[in-house]
Amino acid sequence: MRFNIFLVLFFVLSGCVTNQLHFAAYTTGAEQSAIKNKIIHSMIIGVSGDERCTQCSENSKVVWHAANYKVGLYEGFANVPVTDWSDFAKQSIGSDADASIKTRVEIDRIFVKTWNSPDYYACEARLSVYVGAAKYTGQSRVKIKMAGQELVSQDLVYLKSETLNAVGLALKAAYIDAFDKIEKVSR
Repeated sequence: MRFNIFLVLFFVLSGCVTNQLHFAAYTTGAEQSAIKNKIIHSMIIGVSGDERCTQCSENSKVVWHAANYKVGLYEGFANVPVTDWSDFAKQSIGSDADASIKTRVEIDRIFVKTWNSPDYYACEARLSVYVGAAKYTGQSRVKIKMAGQELVSQDLVYLKSETLNAVGLALKAAYIDAFDKIEKVSR
């Protein structure tokens, strides 16, 4: 009976992104370097899907979930502090202005999570990459073992700038995932 309760609890908790990121493996330094050093041979001509939430929740399209146990449980959802997603995505991915392949990127989901005890920050990114009318999807998860937030008071936390590096890395990894599908089709 106890095993069945554990099994049901496991399936319930494994369904939400915040718990999937919490239990995900950390992205190694070698994995981070491989993503950073991958050269992208395409030009991004447009970025869409960067919705700002007014009542942010776990189901928001682009959201940051802060959680902290230092002062009791603090949890909150907020917009990811990026003002120009088009520029941020192009810079993070490494758009090549001289490339012959032109793509459009639609942000399907950006979920950023920061946590303490243990300190980490993580990002799940899902993108749709369009080459002409063809659509290719990519996704990634990046999790870094460092503090990604600073608790200012019991109900106020701010996102450390390093956390946006993980968002950029997750965007690029998702783009690489989609672009790999493009390359497989063209072979």
